[in-house]
Amino acid sequence: MADSETSTSLPVVSRRRLISTALAASTAPFLPQIANGSEQTDPAVDAWRAWDAASRASLALCRKQQRLETKLQQTVGLPQIVFVPAIGTKPIRITCARDVERLDASDPTMAALRAQALLQLEQHRRRWEDADRRIGYSAALAEEAAAFDYEQQLAEALWSIAASSLSGVAAKLDAVLRSGEPSEDSDEFPWPQLRLILADLRRFTQDDHEQFSERAIEPA
Repeated sequence: MADSETSTSLPVVSRRRLISTALAASTAPFLPQIANGSEQTDPAVDAWRAWDAASRASLALCRKQQRLETKLQQTVGLPQIVFVPAIGTKPIRITCARDVERLDASDPTMAALRAQALLQLEQHRRRWEDADRRIGYSAALAEEAAAFDYEQQLAEALWSIAASSLSGVAAKLDAVLRSGEPSEDSDEFPWPQLRLILADLRRFTQDDHEQFSERAIEPA
């Protein structure tokens, strides 16, 4: 709200992980094998652990700033000026400085409306900034953006590491799906295919873990 044009639209947080929140909210089936299996020395698994923690922290901060965004909107509301220039004409809705600039300044009636609209927008901007400071939305938004950047750095590091086990490959693929899939059940290529591949890897890591466990309890 505090931009140079007194825009009324809040920053849109449409990051891909918002769409895939359901994926990140639940622990993937292969994670017990990653945590307790015999492949704990895989550097890709270690990198995945760091990324997963950062991803969940980023999602928590994203939800926080969304709650504060809603609270800010409910507290202050979005500025809106609606008027009908003349009988039989369509209403004009003003919500930001750009809308004001589109009004014909050569028309005395419009010139008065421009001045009135700019005054109301400025008054609303001040109310918005006061409420923002009390609620903490902008601070939360900045914190969430920093957390997302850190998450992306860890993701890039994870994908650049050569996995040394099936668990490591599964971990990298899990991060790809959770970061990029547009929806949990997207049927667009390559997401269904990648989900099938991840399911195969989960099955193999489960089988390897069970075999390891059986060997561990065999009598000497």
